[in-house]
Amino acid sequence: MTGALLDLAELAVRAEVPVERLRHYAEAGLLPPARRDGDLFGYLPGEVSAARMLAGADGLGLDTGTLAMLAATWRDSDCGRTQQQLAAAVTARLNQVQADIAAQTGQAVEAGPGTTRWATKLGQSVSLAEDAARLQAVSAALTTAKHDEPCGDDCGCTSALAAAGTTYHFPHEATSGEAALACDLVADGGDAHHRIGVWQQVLTRVERRDPLPDTPDGVQLRFPFDVELAGTLAGLAAAEYRCCSFGSYTLVIDGTGLRLEVRMPGEAAGMLAAVVGLPDGEASDAANQP
Repeated sequence: MTGALLDLAELAVRAEVPVERLRHYAEAGLLPPARRDGDLFGYLPGEVSAARMLAGADGLGLDTGTLAMLAATWRDSDCGRTQQQLAAAVTARLNQVQADIAAQTGQAVEAGPGTTRWATKLGQSVSLAEDAARLQAVSAALTTAKHDEPCGDDCGCTSALAAAGTTYHFPHEATSGEAALACDLVADGGDAHHRIGVWQQVLTRVERRDPLPDTPDGVQLRFPFDVELAGTLAGLAAAEYRCCSFGSYTLVIDGTGLRLEVRMPGEAAGMLAAVVGLPDGEASDAANQP
């Protein structure tokens, strides 16, 4: 037997995984049965890296069946196969999360900008985008990770699972030759959830939404003139640009009052509709479509 056995608490400390989570893994069969060696009862030291891998994969939202498959190949020290399985699982999970983002965004549009349900759905889509960004980062890291060493703390899967997702890339056709639109989720402290609340307050002041004369991919929000409101809108526009710099935000103050012009690429039309809404006529048409 290699090394002294570790009880669950010791395994949790070495793997840096909460003991409650390890207990769940043990109950789900993701950890091997604890062994007995004289008066000792616990796990081999080699389970430290396996537990760390399980926690990383679990944090991506992978299901128990996938975790069990990964644990089995990991313990066989088949890093190449583990990496292939992990990459396929991450891709499948990413596809599901992106579908969920589209669904939540659509429900935000249906709820109407500024409503309580709108804020809930938009907040859920932001959380999902954060999950997707992590999955995208892990997926990218797996494509370049080495897999010619035994599974362990120094293998490619371990380094890939540690990848931080700070940027969400919108789905796009890889054959288009253009880079995917991307949002920096940590810009200005990553306060997207807070901004939803601020948007909710200012959207109650919108008098009407008009189309823009120069592009079909935008909207101008008209507000009553108010100095404090103008300052809030300017702060929101700057924060949104820091996050999603593919958009254009123009604040106009003139004899007609106060308006915010928002322009987006066509690929971000769903985001535009979800956050600030469509021009009034288009919104009515969309609501009346079967």
